[in-house]
Amino acid sequence: MAIHVQHTYTTHVEIIYRAQDGAGLHEATCGSMDDILEHVCDVLVHHHFTSADVCSAETGEVLMIVERS
Repeated sequence: MAIHVQHTYTTHVEIIYRAQDGAGLHEATCGSMDDILEHVCDVLVHHHFTSADVCSAETGEVLMIVERS
């Protein structure tokens, strides 16, 4: 079974990555939610981060929380 979700809007976001050892990374980007999620997953794996919060750059609202298990 596969589930496909598509987001049609583009937004500016700020992403805060965290690692178990306390290291982190903060970046800003723009794109569709699908593109942003794909980018976040790539960065999580490449840099061994454990989680990321994706927040709206305009309002600060948390749009996604991504966690590795």
